[in-house]
Amino acid sequence: MPELPEVETIRCGLQKKLVGQKIESVIIRETRMRVPVDERKLFSELPGQTFLEIGRRSKYLLLHLTKDKILMVHLGMSGRVVLQATDEDFRKHDHIILNLVGGQQFRFHDPRRFGLVELVDASKLQQHVRIKNLGLEPLDNTTTSEVTWIKISTSKKPIKSLLMDANFIVGVGNIYANEALFLAGIHPGKIANSLTRKEWDLLLHQVKLVLHKAIEQGGTTLNDFVNSSGEMGYFQQELAVYGREGAACKRCNHEILRIVQSGRSSFYCPHCQKI
Repeated sequence: MPELPEVETIRCGLQKKLVGQKIESVIIRETRMRVPVDERKLFSELPGQTFLEIGRRSKYLLLHLTKDKILMVHLGMSGRVVLQATDEDFRKHDHIILNLVGGQQFRFHDPRRFGLVELVDASKLQQHVRIKNLGLEPLDNTTTSEVTWIKISTSKKPIKSLLMDANFIVGVGNIYANEALFLAGIHPGKIANSLTRKEWDLLLHQVKLVLHKAIEQGGTTLNDFVNSSGEMGYFQQELAVYGREGAACKRCNHEILRIVQSGRSSFYCPHCQKI
């Protein structure tokens, strides 16, 4: 599943290439997604609108349009957003296509159909059911250890589970939670309120650092992810623990172990990350 670095990578690409482009027409080839596509709304309201800015909240792409509208896009498990020429053949899972003035197409491609494409009023975005309860943005300067410490110091959840709780902090995801915990030397099963303030300061710093590095390298491509130009990310080459069960720790040479927490795999070094 694309996490914050992958979505931010796509946002940056679209910001460079999509802003200023005008929608000429809409093609909808499949409406059966996690939330059914509102064909009538997209057909009637998108043509003639121009992209003003590409934003992001958590893992939602927010494509700001004229007429106080935002096209909200979530990639789900396997979604892609790609800009390409109109003369290229449609692929099987190209579900929503926006024909742009000038000959390009914005294509939403989603084999597993867990994604979302929804047109919303910009003035009502913060009250939207998918947005209003989201937690802190990890890369915002206002997301500090001081602001977050009260939640950490009172939570009885395992720290990794808390890092992946979108009501607390958004977009970290399984890969980056594993990597940040390794860099901070903290076991994924350690209960949040047992962390010292110093440990939390270091862990939050590593979360921010890992996310920034992943964005710099275009995200992590393990299965489906590509950016808006169809290119893979490269952060998978930097992974220290995620997906490395049975391999040697890059720090101490002990064997990387895997446990399951809340249905998700956690990878850690038992020597570097003692509970």
